[in-house]
Amino acid sequence: MVEKGKGNIQFDIKVEGLERLQNAFQRAPEIVGREVQQALNLATIKVQGEARKEAPVKTGNLRRMIVFTVEPFRGIVESKAEYGVYVHEGTKSHIIRPLKKKALYWKGAEHPVKIVHHPGFKGNPFMERGAKNAESEVQEIFQRAIENITKQLAQ
Repeated sequence: MVEKGKGNIQFDIKVEGLERLQNAFQRAPEIVGREVQQALNLATIKVQGEARKEAPVKTGNLRRMIVFTVEPFRGIVESKAEYGVYVHEGTKSHIIRPLKKKALYWKGAEHPVKIVHHPGFKGNPFMERGAKNAESEVQEIFQRAIENITKQLAQ
């Protein structure tokens, strides 16, 4: 339909499928949110598993303390072990003194000692390696999510 007015010409063109597109846009937040959360769940579980594989094992505590949390549009994998960051990042040389007693003692020590000169530790970036090991599978997980979103929005 063409209308002529005060120097204006208006055209109305009916677009086929426009209503379907509007409906898809209305459903988009729910579909995207659901698919992204599912992908985040899978991805964080994968990163957690890989980080646990890479964690050094003495007692197994460090490995057990690698946990994940999934929030809206955010996945977190972290070590809850207090010493996890020191194992991961390492330490500079430092002095260890007793906090509550007069001396330090541990199994295998010849006698109690008042001070220990710790040489430091280079660090073992097990979390970083775990994330890197999981990277290609995480990419695949999110590619599948994008494909699912696209298919659902096209319906």
